[in-house]
Amino acid sequence: MIKKILVALDNSKMADQVIAQAVDLARVYKAQLFAVSVINYSVLSDIDNVADAPTPLMTEVIYAWTGSLQEVLDKCRDLARENRVECFQEMLSGNPAQEIIKYADANHIDLIVMGHIGRTAATGFLMGSVSQKVASHSKKSVMIIK
Repeated sequence: MIKKILVALDNSKMADQVIAQAVDLARVYKAQLFAVSVINYSVLSDIDNVADAPTPLMTEVIYAWTGSLQEVLDKCRDLARENRVECFQEMLSGNPAQEIIKYADANHIDLIVMGHIGRTAATGFLMGSVSQKVASHSKKSVMIIK
């Protein structure tokens, strides 16, 4: 039985569709919804040495990125409320696939819902997409929205 659904969100154009599907599933199954976004700071470290001392420009980039992800999480929370679905939000940092899998395991998630192509689409061919990695390595069921 599906009681806990994790929806992994980025700030791509596909996020609205993923949110709608996840909220609908949670409503139908009367499940709790866990909305998660992951900031991968290592992407920025290739541009600027963020770990040591981020420049004012990089600080602004991080602030804007975090803000845009929070807006997506808030959108999910609002739609969940409209549908009387209990929703929890979490902003994580690290490798997106690894963090999603760890969060799902730690919170006893039954189903992970995520988009097929998000912000990693451009590098997906070389690195493998986040959704591919999660589907391949997670012990949980994964629904990929196209």
